Amino acid sequence: MEFNNFVLTVNSSSVIILMVLALILLTATRFRGEHAYAAAIIVFPNVPVYLYNTSVMLAWHKLSLFLFPITNVNLLLMPLLWLFAKKSFDDSFKLKPIHILHLLPMLICIGLGLSMTPEERLASIQYEMTGDTTFINDVNSIFVFLQMVIYFTVIFRFLHRTKKAIGDTLSDAEWIQKSWIPTFEYLFAALFVIVMVCFFIWPVTGTWLIQILNVVAMFYLVYNLIAHPAMPIKEIPVNIADDDILETVNTETPSTQIIDEEQMKEICERASRYMEETKAYLRPDISLALFAKEINISQRKLSQ
Repeated sequence: MEFNNFVLTVNSSSVIILMVLALILLTATRFRGEHAYAAAIIVFPNVPVYLYNTSVMLAWHKLSLFLFPITNVNLLLMPLLWLFAKKSFDDSFKLKPIHILHLLPMLICIGLGLSMTPEERLASIQYEMTGDTTFINDVNSIFVFLQMVIYFTVIFRFLHRTKKAIGDTLSDAEWIQKSWIPTFEYLFAALFVIVMVCFFIWPVTGTWLIQILNVVAMFYLVYNLIAHPAMPIKEIPVNIADDDILETVNTETPSTQIIDEEQMKEICERASRYMEETKAYLRPDISLALFAKEINISQRKLSQ
């Protein structure tokens, strides 16, 4: 198979696979909660780029010229990953006008593309076909590298602090439903590093390697979103810029963290009596937070 045919096959197949994955996610989860961000991660930063690569390989010049500036939507990927992590662990999180700043790199690159005449775009596309990079490609790559460093630092810091803050709040069963998300972010970070290293060594890998690794990551994402239902955790006041949670967890005295045998017996009796009287174990929405609230016992003591 010639290299051009290989690139065409990879990109066209990736478009089909990603659209199917998004459809599966839509059907299975109806885009509830963080699933909407997951679907956006699958489609918006990837499909336009792969369609552009496909149109170039097939010499569909009109479509290529139209998609040329739009390919910079790949700069949406990191903001969407951050929003996905944030929404997954902080159900009260809402988008604000200031969050538009996350779109600034993408808007700059799209603006550069739109400022070019059709002749300049065509010349740039032809130059890309030689395996070299153009000015817009270089600007895009710089933004991608900066995003990778900044966003993954923020994401991993947020996930680390979140795990500490909620470790004594969620039950083990509840935490399992969320524990795959940090793994997904670490996986994506590893794939991102591989892609960036390969791109700087041989820029042409941007037309096929990214697509293959991306499809692998998206399969993992969709599988876990379906296997682990969305679980809102409004009871946990997680805020990436707020240290109050960790201070609360770390400054509690040993006497409040450890309960004696008599207290344990009393808690067990109260919990058992509540379960027998209300049949709460049959409720599909029961959680550690809700259970603790119903029997008027702190989640920390109940967890112990």
